Amino acid sequence: MQPGFDEELELPLLSTKISVPLLSQEYVSRPRLVALIDQGIRKPLTLVTAPAGYGKTHLLAEWAQQSSLPTAWLTLSREDNHLVRFFRYFVRALRDVAPGIGEEAFDFIRSTRSSGLEAALTILINEIAALPEDVALILDEFHLIDDPAVLHSLNFLIQHMPRHLHLVIAGRGEPALDLPLFRSKGWVMELGIEDLRFSRGEIDRLGRQMMGQELSEETVQALEERTGGWVTALQLAAISQRGRSDPDALLAHIQGDAHYLVDFLNEEVLSEQPEEVRLFLLRSSILDILSAPVCEAVVDPDAPPGYGARMLQRLERSNLFLLPVDPKHEWFRYHQLFADFLRHMLETTCPEEIPLLHKRAAVWFEAQNDLDEAFKHALASGDTIWAAGLIERRRIDFLKTGEFESLNRLVEKLPAEALDRHPALALTYSWGLIATYQIDSARYWLDRIDAQLNAAQDVPDPAVLENLQGQLAICRSMLAMISGDIRQAEEYSRQSLALIREDNPFIRSAVSLEKSMQLVLLGDTARAVEALQETIRTALAANHLLVLVLASRELAEMFFLQGHLSRALVTLEKARLMARKSDGSPHPVTGIVEIGIGKVLFERDHLPEAREHLEKGLELARPLWLLSSIEGIQTLARVLQCQGEIEAAQALVEQAARMALSTESSQWDDLLVAAFAARLALQRGDLADAVQWWQRSGVSDTPGFISYSNFPYHVFEFLLLTQARFYIQAGLATGDTGRLEQALEMLETILPQAERFQRLTSKIEILTLQAIADHALGHTDRAVKTLLHALLLAEPENLRRVFVDLCVPISRLLRLCRSAREKTRDFLPTLAFIDSLLAACPSVEAEDTPAELDTAAGVEVRTEDGLLISLSARELEVLKLIAEGKTNKEISLQLNLALNTVKRHAYNIFTKIGVNNRTQAVQRARQLGLLR
Repeated sequence: MQPGFDEELELPLLSTKISVPLLSQEYVSRPRLVALIDQGIRKPLTLVTAPAGYGKTHLLAEWAQQSSLPTAWLTLSREDNHLVRFFRYFVRALRDVAPGIGEEAFDFIRSTRSSGLEAALTILINEIAALPEDVALILDEFHLIDDPAVLHSLNFLIQHMPRHLHLVIAGRGEPALDLPLFRSKGWVMELGIEDLRFSRGEIDRLGRQMMGQELSEETVQALEERTGGWVTALQLAAISQRGRSDPDALLAHIQGDAHYLVDFLNEEVLSEQPEEVRLFLLRSSILDILSAPVCEAVVDPDAPPGYGARMLQRLERSNLFLLPVDPKHEWFRYHQLFADFLRHMLETTCPEEIPLLHKRAAVWFEAQNDLDEAFKHALASGDTIWAAGLIERRRIDFLKTGEFESLNRLVEKLPAEALDRHPALALTYSWGLIATYQIDSARYWLDRIDAQLNAAQDVPDPAVLENLQGQLAICRSMLAMISGDIRQAEEYSRQSLALIREDNPFIRSAVSLEKSMQLVLLGDTARAVEALQETIRTALAANHLLVLVLASRELAEMFFLQGHLSRALVTLEKARLMARKSDGSPHPVTGIVEIGIGKVLFERDHLPEAREHLEKGLELARPLWLLSSIEGIQTLARVLQCQGEIEAAQALVEQAARMALSTESSQWDDLLVAAFAARLALQRGDLADAVQWWQRSGVSDTPGFISYSNFPYHVFEFLLLTQARFYIQAGLATGDTGRLEQALEMLETILPQAERFQRLTSKIEILTLQAIADHALGHTDRAVKTLLHALLLAEPENLRRVFVDLCVPISRLLRLCRSAREKTRDFLPTLAFIDSLLAACPSVEAEDTPAELDTAAGVEVRTEDGLLISLSARELEVLKLIAEGKTNKEISLQLNLALNTVKRHAYNIFTKIGVNNRTQAVQRARQLGLLR
């Protein structure tokens, strides 16, 4: 697996990827092809495609050096198959010829989800279009790119290519772009294998330049026929003939297949080298990239200082397929075909040396803190136990930073037996599985570790064994908490404290977080705040980034529940700063912080800002904490629905539902998502959809089913308040006073809990729902008094969303509250606050009152399958006007409704009768008898 982009952000940009490759003095100039590129560059896209070894890179480097057009260069690799990483290099390459370009576009790409990609590319296209002169960008090795998002973005870029940009793409095969379209428009100039083959004249020039001799016409012809003009084979042949007085005799026997090349290179290149050079070539071939220090460490650790630099300079001067990858000629690589040949010869002649060479390389790269490269060589050594030990030495770093995806990626390359020999690493891996919510795998590994520890005999240090068993208990406690089993979590926590005897701040911080989370699940915000603050102090002492950020995020959530939104934002901002990498870029764990910020901003009704933070947080947290991702998706769905993007919101709800079902992250996830979806449906006034989601949740109407004893507190509270909302909406829609009274009874039951646990946001929601129910039952004075109390509690911290989400049933009551407030001298709630809430409900007209939801005045029909479909009177009116061909705007004017209200009714109609558009709706409605 390739490393995630968030890891790559910590690394500097490789200047060699954005530099035009250097040409050797012996390079054979190809003016005919340069001229072709000069002609084709007038089109938006130039394609250069051919197999390896046909000189694509060198040809483009020659053109770039000669062209009068400012030319940027980007050499791609498989690691660039990530949208943000790709455009990071893409923009940086462009800046070589257009300084300052692309910063805004790249920031937008990095901070938004795929839905905003075209907007980001539009920004970049507009910047390029504003350039004072034409520029070209060469994308070399493009055959390594297969990421759909990258390919989609390039398709969009080419389709809207500004006239100032000319794109050149080179690779071994045709890129997976929309080439038929581009070709049909005449946008593409192409060079292929037939163009790149060396002609007889070029073969003749190669012989003169590289061999210093004239080749006979017969030899040139033989070379052309037997190599097919393959540049690499020709170069190999030319190098082998240096210094020979009669090259024609040998060249006449050249074959152009791979088997020939192995024999040819062995006989005519490798065997001709001095023993010192030959050994250096073979031993250094295990390296993908070479420098003097690493070559000294791997090839001959006992060699005198300067040995590595001297040998590399010697190879470079001898043109032994050594290619510089940086302008200073400090790092090199072998030509790929030559490297493959050298590795084949090493395996053939000195197989016993290979494990030792790889171990030397692993040790050197580990000392340079390049764990990926070190581990790659450790695995290649064949000693997986030793390779596991290499990761184990860095396991605390992974835990502290929360880079569990990187940890899992490395560990999963090891056999299970290697982890059995390294239980500390296996425990760290288990943490990684828990953190990424791979719960089944985590349980398997914890059971396996437990069995290994129980079977351990003759343990040199029993304290070490007990410490490992204590850490195992911490993991099991975390799994129990995820599943909502607080009692089991507490039992494992006690075990861990009894077993872990070492005074380790790192372990203490993990245990502290675990105990804090137990209080969070119990719903006691005051005690949870104290415990989380202590956890943060412990994590700071241990430099435990993951615990520090998680505890800060939960502390902010507790402040949010207490109604202290400002303190929550300050706490989250601190966590965001702490979670920055050394280069200032955000760590993946920052994603859960961004989600928290988005949640607070949404509660204050700052929708655009909330959306920005939520989208950024979800992108950052994608490889990490799934539970936070589900919460973020749900909050983003609320934002989208509030912005009128109903279908997008519904798609996110379905995504959250799939995520909840596809993991065992918590036994309550699928229930909570279904209840959340029911709330969204109630907010839209779609009672039928709410019923379906509520039934899907599996919550029973049996008295006492939703009980504090059956669920963690936050689940219990959310379900009870959702059920109360459902009863109120049903009561308003049908005139069923029994439902309204049931809701009031439930709300009276939970209100003391919210007050005892200092959950102010919950209390405000409870009071608001009580006011709506009382108002519907005719208890107007009590309803006004209750809602005024809720408004008084909400205004100091500007809690708004709980009221705005209930615009339809609460609008009349808000007006009554305003009138009552005018008659008092109370300081809070202010008239300005009440007016701002009324202004936030523009779609609530005089007719959009609870009475409008009365389906008794509507119509009910059954489908062929017996399914009952109910349309309210208003929905039936809208449907009839749709059948008359009225637009949404015309309907809004005729019915005196806001445009968003009409859209909502239309969406509800389409959903209920199972269609996607107006034409289908009219046809289906007539089939059902809803229209005559």
